[in-house]
Amino acid sequence: MADQHRYTLIKPARLIYSSITAKSAPRNVRGAVPKFSGTFGIEAEDMAAIIDIMVQCIKSETGGFTAPIDYFLACQSGKTAGARTLAKAQLDAQGKSADEAAKIMEKAEARKALYEPYAGILNASSQYDVELAHLQGGVVKDIPAEEHARAQAGKDLFYPGAYVVPAVAFKGFRRKTLDTKDGCTAYLQNVLFIRKGERIAGSGGPDNSQVFGNYAGYSDVDPTAMAPSSEGSSSVKADEPAW
Repeated sequence: MADQHRYTLIKPARLIYSSITAKSAPRNVRGAVPKFSGTFGIEAEDMAAIIDIMVQCIKSETGGFTAPIDYFLACQSGKTAGARTLAKAQLDAQGKSADEAAKIMEKAEARKALYEPYAGILNASSQYDVELAHLQGGVVKDIPAEEHARAQAGKDLFYPGAYVVPAVAFKGFRRKTLDTKDGCTAYLQNVLFIRKGERIAGSGGPDNSQVFGNYAGYSDVDPTAMAPSSEGSSSVKADEPAW
């Protein structure tokens, strides 16, 4: 069994999509188990630390590491996440009516605009309850594991746009079928609310059941398809992997 590497973010992250207080199940994966999940926009310091952890996890599970594009990763750069979102939307729009295609691309462009400003985009989920807390007078206060309290926290604190600190456990895995990839997943364990932020209206795209559709159960849809090349990028050297 692969080792888990626990990591608590050093700096607050922006909560972009949230199913932290209520489980959701992906629509496009048959038999998928409902999960708590979140997508977080993270800063460079955390991104650098997480890259090292993911590489360690994959090496521990598979015996080596080649290049980011060869794996399914729980965290990737904002630019890469945005580019992949747009590329996938272009594939999804093929064969659709002009109106349907326009809607697909509009949502993808909105998600791309959300992702790109961040050093990293972290996706994490859990089948089990996520421990929630908030800061009150500089003291960390637990949020009761009670349905009403959690629902209220989802409305007031853990909404798309809020600033939070997630604690996650990374774990490497081997692919289950030939048409998928080895990779590193992130299990969401704790989330601390830090401060309110401007709400992301409509979250700028699909709900979490769609965002995490490829994440649950390692589906046969390649979540890293059409990844952009590092060539020509001013921020990535030619001999370095493009995260």
